[in-house]
Amino acid sequence: MSEPSEQPQEAAIPVFRISFANATLLAGGYLLVGAVVEAVRRTFNPRWAEQLSWSLEAFPAGILRTVGLLNPLRDAYAAGTLKETHVRLIYAGSVVVTVYAIGLGVGALMWLLMRGRRQPQSQ
Repeated sequence: MSEPSEQPQEAAIPVFRISFANATLLAGGYLLVGAVVEAVRRTFNPRWAEQLSWSLEAFPAGILRTVGLLNPLRDAYAAGTLKETHVRLIYAGSVVVTVYAIGLGVGALMWLLMRGRRQPQSQ
């Protein structure tokens, strides 16, 4: 008895799940490092913690500048409308949203590339 020959089908790779997990890990890591640096800065105030805090704030400031929200945020903070905690939450939120957007964009690109590879090439 011979069984019909079947071509082995490639296992589907859960690209979006992997991208989402990576984005979660990166965003969580960034927020954890930021929280630890801020706690050290407020407790002991070493110079390196101050410099690292400024470096960590450069990324969200660049994001907000790119989308045109940095100047209104600065104005609201200077006017006393926003507290430092609010600014830090906005910075953290902008990083998290950006990391997820990049992760999903990469996931979509990988999905398209894998989908194109699976389709038979017509000549």
